[in-house]
Amino acid sequence: MTTDFVSTEEIKKATGWVIFLSIVLIVLGILAVLSPVVASAFFTAMMGWIALIGGIIQIVQSFRSHPVRGFWLTLIVGIFYAIAGLYILFNIPQAMVALTLAFGILFIVEGIFTIIMGFTNRSGRSMSWLVVLNGIITLILGIMVLNRWPFSALWLIGLYVGISLLFSGISLLAAALAARKEVEPA
Repeated sequence: MTTDFVSTEEIKKATGWVIFLSIVLIVLGILAVLSPVVASAFFTAMMGWIALIGGIIQIVQSFRSHPVRGFWLTLIVGIFYAIAGLYILFNIPQAMVALTLAFGILFIVEGIFTIIMGFTNRSGRSMSWLVVLNGIITLILGIMVLNRWPFSALWLIGLYVGISLLFSGISLLAAALAARKEVEPA
């Protein structure tokens, strides 16, 4: 049995990058929370670019693998992705409205299924109430999103992405600092 030991210096160097990146995530999260409209538009535009680039890659791939079955399907799907990406990029406000509607519906469905799961599976026994509470909060969020739709499209995506970035950064920072603390001599 071999054990690889990592030096304290290597751990400090690795966690230094994680600390830096986590601080960047925290700053980006705060900026998104403070300016959710800009963050919503930016996130929606990124979705458009991802769809467009993915569509172009699928179109090119369909011609490169022409002898293989599925040429037409891959080509058509790639064309639809490219068109969807272009549509999103040229209609960012409408895409934000559509994404917000989708998020609202998703939260309502997720909330309902989470509540049902909390009552039927009871796998955590004493903690199943937490699953039900999570479902109730998610359901309420979905209702709030749809209740304020389409006006919620201006802030919802950016706010949620910002909160996610903020908590990801905080958790990464905490993990990196804990790893550093563990290897430092007492």
